[in-house]
Amino acid sequence: MSHIYIYEGSFERGEKNRPLIRRAAALYAQEKGLDYPVYEAEIIRTEKGKPFFADIPLEFSLTHSGQLLMCMVGETPCGLDLQEVKPCDFEKLSARFFTPEEAHYVKLWGEEGFFDIWVRKEAFCKCTGQGFFSDMPSVADENSRLLKKVNQQGRDYFFTEIQIAPELKAAACATCEEQIEMRLL
Repeated sequence: MSHIYIYEGSFERGEKNRPLIRRAAALYAQEKGLDYPVYEAEIIRTEKGKPFFADIPLEFSLTHSGQLLMCMVGETPCGLDLQEVKPCDFEKLSARFFTPEEAHYVKLWGEEGFFDIWVRKEAFCKCTGQGFFSDMPSVADENSRLLKKVNQQGRDYFFTEIQIAPELKAAACATCEEQIEMRLL
C-alpha cells in the first residue's frame, strides 16, 4: 500500500524540496514500522532523472502545481502527477504526443480529457523512470475509455485517479494494484 502525502502552502522547488520528501518517507516508514534512516539517506537520480533513495528500499514520486505539493511513498515503483486544468492548445498537443486512441479521447472530452491523459502519461513516466517522449503504451483504449492497467515489456502498471479539486487533475501509477491512502504532510 502506498500513501500520498499532501502539503498546501509555500515550498521550495527542485533540490530544495528534499526535506518534504524525507518527511513523507519518514511518516510512511513510521506508520509501517520500518526502521529506515530517511533523514540521513542520500537521494540520487537515475540517468534519465528519476530520483530515489540510494540505500533505502522505499520508492517515491513528487509532483506539484501552484501551492499544492504531493509526494507518493511506497515499497514498489510508483509515479504521481498533478496538473492544474488550464487553457492550452490541447488538440495540437494531443496530436503531437498522444496515441490515436488517446487523441480520440481528447477529441471527445476536450480540455478536461487532455489532462486526464496527460497526468496518466506523466505518472507512468515517473513510475518507470523513462522519458515522456519514449515509447509508451496507450492509456486509452479504442473505445475511448481510460485504461486502469497497461503492460509494457511484460510488466503491468496500474492507474488510480486522485480526486483533489475540480480544477486539478491527478493520477498515480504503480506496479501493483493497490489501495492508495491520502495523508496530510
